[in-house]
Order: sequence, then C-alpha cells, then structure tokens
Amino acid sequence: MRRGDFHSSGDAVLVGWIGMAAFAVYGIALIIAARSYWLRTRPACQMAVVTE
Repeated sequence: MRRGDFHSSGDAVLVGWIGMAAFAVYGIALIIAARSYWLRTRPACQMAVVTE
C-alpha cells in the first residue's frame, strides 16, 4: 500500500484484518469442499462374500 491510500494507519490495519479473515473463511470452505469430495468419491467398502 502506498502512503496516503488510507486516512489513518488504523484504517490500513482494519483492511488488513478484513482481508486475512476473508481468506481464512475461503480456505476453510475449500477444506470442507475437498473433504466432502473425498468422502463422496472414495471406493465403497467391499464386504467379503462367503459361498459354500
């Protein structure tokens, strides 16, 4: 950020925190989506069938 982009240093810090929080939420959503995809696409459990 260039000097003068924000009225005060507190505004710059606030924007930084908002950006970090937004990326954290995005990362958590990606983790949840990846876990869901992994659970939906894993192979089904094969049960042993005994024939006599």
